[in-house]
Amino acid sequence: MQAGPFVPSNAFSSLIIDGLLKINGVQIPLTLSKTISRPGKPLLASAECFANPGGLLPVRPPSKLPPPGNLCLHVSLQPERLGYGRVGSVYPLRIDDTNQYALPSLVIKVAARRRSDDLAREAWFYEEMEDIQGVAIARCYGFFTAEIEQNSEVLDWAESDADCDEEEVDVRGEDSPSEDDGDTDDTWDLYAWTDSDDLVMEEFSWEVVLNRNDERRKLREKLRQERRDKRARIIKPTRADPASVRDRSDKTFLSVLVLERLGDVMPIGVPLEAFKPDVREIYSDMGRFGIEHIDIRWRNILAAPATDQSIVCPYHGHKHQWRVVDFDLSRKSNHLHSGIETAANGWLRTILDGLEEGYVVEPWD
Repeated sequence: MQAGPFVPSNAFSSLIIDGLLKINGVQIPLTLSKTISRPGKPLLASAECFANPGGLLPVRPPSKLPPPGNLCLHVSLQPERLGYGRVGSVYPLRIDDTNQYALPSLVIKVAARRRSDDLAREAWFYEEMEDIQGVAIARCYGFFTAEIEQNSEVLDWAESDADCDEEEVDVRGEDSPSEDDGDTDDTWDLYAWTDSDDLVMEEFSWEVVLNRNDERRKLREKLRQERRDKRARIIKPTRADPASVRDRSDKTFLSVLVLERLGDVMPIGVPLEAFKPDVREIYSDMGRFGIEHIDIRWRNILAAPATDQSIVCPYHGHKHQWRVVDFDLSRKSNHLHSGIETAANGWLRTILDGLEEGYVVEPWD
């Protein structure tokens, strides 16, 4: 791998990964192609006084990237999982020595079963904030997908399934769309299997379940069993094009997002006054694009790489010490920049003050 300025983030049209896929117990390299991202449904202000002039969404600035390249990136997945969540898991990558490109250290986010649609949505937010990649958010080198055989063994899926069996299951069904998921309709159905996961429990009353521990326990077990049953069923792949893919029940999709590797989370139980202004500035940078992160959490604010080629922030005139990640729950809105800043700063104050006191505050606390 060469030194020098990093290769443009749109330089790669394909990706070869070693260590992610097995067929009949034999590990094979997987080739994935760059795929279009999925725009999220915009959030419009409820009152004119909260919205930008004319109620318009901020326009994405013109891209400064060169025309898309046609390079292939060859990497090996390292089995030490760095983290996991609702949408997928993150693993470090080893860049093949034959790649003659200047790149930062990389990680890969592998979509969990039925979560490719969410990962495509997250990729769109990285593209929308191209101007602050390497400034306030991680550099993103693309969203890639591949069709795989139904009998394929995906490293991350086996681990994610085990996590799901152990985790607490929401009584509404974790896989069922929330109010923020209302935009997952068939108008963009490259990964439309996410729309088939709605768990409707009409026979249960929300209030009754909350107040009757026995019924709640039974409902959790029912949901767990339904999730196990779903994994056992063939996942029907769907694509907008070509139509012939819809009829092939022996195929499914694997999707990944390639990102710059970042540093550690913030320390706990120590003063953070030196970090607070920088983190607030990062959220201000995102607010200029109309981006509301939503998932403001301790684990989603990571240190900038120690030895990377950070870019000076065009809005604050210096290099930021921190980066924000995880945009699958984010939304683009026409809210005033000042309003987005105020909302983010309120959450940040609660989270950062808690870290100083020695505990982690989560959005659901």
